[in-house]
Amino acid sequence: MKRYLLAAALAATAVISSPAMASVTIEGDPANTTVTGFSGSNGLLISGSGLSFGPFTLTNIGDTFTTSVLTIGTPEGSVNLFEDTTPRQVSVDFAFLNPLDAAGGLVTGSTVGFFAPTLFGSCGVVAGGCGAVDWSNTPTIFNFGTGGSFSLLLGDATFATPGSARVSGTFTYLTAAVPEPSTWAMMLLGFGAVGFAMRRRRTPALAQLA
Repeated sequence: MKRYLLAAALAATAVISSPAMASVTIEGDPANTTVTGFSGSNGLLISGSGLSFGPFTLTNIGDTFTTSVLTIGTPEGSVNLFEDTTPRQVSVDFAFLNPLDAAGGLVTGSTVGFFAPTLFGSCGVVAGGCGAVDWSNTPTIFNFGTGGSFSLLLGDATFATPGSARVSGTFTYLTAAVPEPSTWAMMLLGFGAVGFAMRRRRTPALAQLA
């Protein structure tokens, strides 16, 4: 019986300490991850789609994980001077399967067509130039639960004309979510059960001494 009580006490200790050590599992849904270019007459025509990412788990505050999150590219066969070499703003709207309630702002950046300073080569004049996407160096923060948050920083990429490239995303665990009141209630019930079991164990022994 003592073994069971000890196990219960250890389990209760693990539960009570879990809020400070809570992990977050992140998973993205590519069907709802879209890339949108702002309207305008100038700029390289771009297209993009989300890539399935996760699930992966960040355990401690400050943990990071990098993975491919979308593709971006252009159907244009070559870069047109002035028209395509003018930067064009783009934004990405992410949706998450886990945490399901994760919400944040759009991730923004810009795309532009360019020629490498060489006649030949993958981005040279003969090849028709390349396109590039440059994201903001400021991470976008997503909030979930009560007080939980993580950030997402996209990596820059270069793609051929026509062509596409994968864009990486670095996720960083910022703050843990505070347990819901129902979670605290379950913890209190667990401690109550342990105390009741210990009381029942001691009662027969006291009766024998009497």
